[in-house]
Amino acid sequence: MSGGGGHAVTHVSGPRWLSIGIALVLGFAAIAAGITGWRGTVMSGHAVRDFTLSTQALNEANVLAQDSERSMNGQRQLFIDYRAALDAGDEGGALTIQAMMGINTRKAIEWWQAQPPAERPLSPFISANPKWSAPALLIDANREMAMASEHLQSANQSLYRSHNLEFVAALVTIAFLAGGLTGVFESHRARVALLSTSVAVLVLSTFGALVFW
Repeated sequence: MSGGGGHAVTHVSGPRWLSIGIALVLGFAAIAAGITGWRGTVMSGHAVRDFTLSTQALNEANVLAQDSERSMNGQRQLFIDYRAALDAGDEGGALTIQAMMGINTRKAIEWWQAQPPAERPLSPFISANPKWSAPALLIDANREMAMASEHLQSANQSLYRSHNLEFVAALVTIAFLAGGLTGVFESHRARVALLSTSVAVLVLSTFGALVFW
């Protein structure tokens, strides 16, 4: 009688342990799927945000570059008028035109005028002129362009991580499905095999989620 009782206890402990394992795997799979899906959605939102910021920065850079080009063309035209006034002996007109120039332009012209006539370049707006610096608008345009590039790179990275997290979430559903199918089979071996598969996929999915988090 006692031997029969011991056999009954051994028979129940196996399925009970298996049932607890299945419940734990299904619970962990449900939590992992939810968290991974949420993180993928967050990264997708980050990608959309960074794409928007990149577009805005690029548009701002284009506007600043156009304004800078117009400003530089205006300064060059003032220099042409300034030289024409000097050549015509109109010093008053030259002074009036000079007053309309930007401070960088005036400094560049002062350096240009100080050069020996034989070595003087045709224009003060050259890179060899230490007094000539790019207009602030052009500097701002370059900064906005750099920001646009950074936001675009960040958006691509977020999109890459989002897609990979979505794939990981799909793997977790496979683990969830494998764990759920264990209840269909009566064979202890089949249920253990499905549970093992579910655990292996969960481990792989967890590792992938940590990598792309």
